[in-house]
Amino acid sequence: MAFAQFGCVKSMKEVKTSDLAEIRPESWTSLENNSSTLLRGKEKYWVKSFKNKWLDEAIYTAWSSNSDLISKAEMTLAEGEQATIAGASLLPQASIGLSGSRSKRNLIGFNFPNGSTSFTSESFTSGFNLSWELDLWGKLRDQRNSAKKRFELAQVEYEGARLSLAGQVARMWSAITESDQQINLARKMTFTFEKNKEFVANRFANGLATSLEHDLATNALAGAKATELKRLRIKNQLTREYESLLGQYPQGNDDRNFSDKLPGLSLPHFPPTPAQAMLARPDLQAALLQLEASGLDLSAAKMSLLPSISFSGGPGSRAEEFGDLLDQKFRTWEVSGSFTQPIFNAGRLRANIRRNKALLNAAEARYRFIALRAFTEIETLLTNELFLQEEETHLKNAANSASKAAQTSWDRYQRGLLDIFDTLDSQRRAFEAESRLLILSKERVFNRIQLFLAFGTPALPYEP
Repeated sequence: MAFAQFGCVKSMKEVKTSDLAEIRPESWTSLENNSSTLLRGKEKYWVKSFKNKWLDEAIYTAWSSNSDLISKAEMTLAEGEQATIAGASLLPQASIGLSGSRSKRNLIGFNFPNGSTSFTSESFTSGFNLSWELDLWGKLRDQRNSAKKRFELAQVEYEGARLSLAGQVARMWSAITESDQQINLARKMTFTFEKNKEFVANRFANGLATSLEHDLATNALAGAKATELKRLRIKNQLTREYESLLGQYPQGNDDRNFSDKLPGLSLPHFPPTPAQAMLARPDLQAALLQLEASGLDLSAAKMSLLPSISFSGGPGSRAEEFGDLLDQKFRTWEVSGSFTQPIFNAGRLRANIRRNKALLNAAEARYRFIALRAFTEIETLLTNELFLQEEETHLKNAANSASKAAQTSWDRYQRGLLDIFDTLDSQRRAFEAESRLLILSKERVFNRIQLFLAFGTPALPYEP
């Protein structure tokens, strides 16, 4: 019965993934509807497209100092050693041993002439032992290959963590840059409303403005100061998170070489085809390696039903005196072999086969899930490129119009043609429009970074 399983075992050794091809499109539908995203740059690494050496340096610092990434690197090394351990079972194992014993036996009832009732004996042995389990069915080989796949999986996950960390640093860098711009805008707003209050206070003192106008100007100034403090608080939080990503103590030091404007959005070699994206994305590579490892595990589990053959033995020495162990007269040798066929184990082996079959099915389903999630992410991000670009165009127009309206309304207020409420409201709208434009520009950078990550595009060379 066990040998009848052999043919089934071999059919499970290779995991077929061709039946998963239907979840991969030939091209991106978002690109077919949006030709503007077909622009290409000349940079191989996406961080280089931002053209900021300080950002490059920050990412390299994070790669070398981030504790979470260092932990993943060590876990990857551990998986490599586990693969070495699994591979060692294919080869014979050799050991040398040395042992000694001293025993006492009673001789009561034997009535020896000299009257001795006991005697003491000593025994020493040494030897070289060689043991080897023959891998007749390939079970040990499959276990070794499964461990290799898991080592490759750990390597891919580590590379994915490096890529993700680069994205986090770039996003945080851009967020701090946008935060700086928001602070400058808030200070500009505070300065404007301070001038407004001074003008209204002077008119109020001369009886040319009402107390309502004075209170509204005071309210606008207080709100601007509160906004400025809010922006400073946000930047302080972002700076501490940024320092933590770099593996540094979060002291909130903003004396760094941050940009004074958000990076440009030129593209590297981009975009890859869906097939190329599947090969480049670390999460898809990891899911495929997990699928292959699960197939090998199932194969090895089925082979556990087959007989196993092993040999052990080697030369040695046995003597009553320790010094005689090296004497050729006391040399010995021993060779033994064993043949084991599982018969009854309370269903343990077959339950293990069913378990590994379920894990294989789970790995296949997870591969499909990750692939569909990846394609959904990419299609959404590609579509967002167009939406964000058009939205930015409208916000730029809105900000320009609001700025002109604010200037016109202030001029009219000074000439008594417009009340203070409408004037202050138009100024607020102008600053809010500029603030929204900065936020959207940051979101465009975020979307571009996320798109690079979704394609699995390399961030930087491995070494500076």
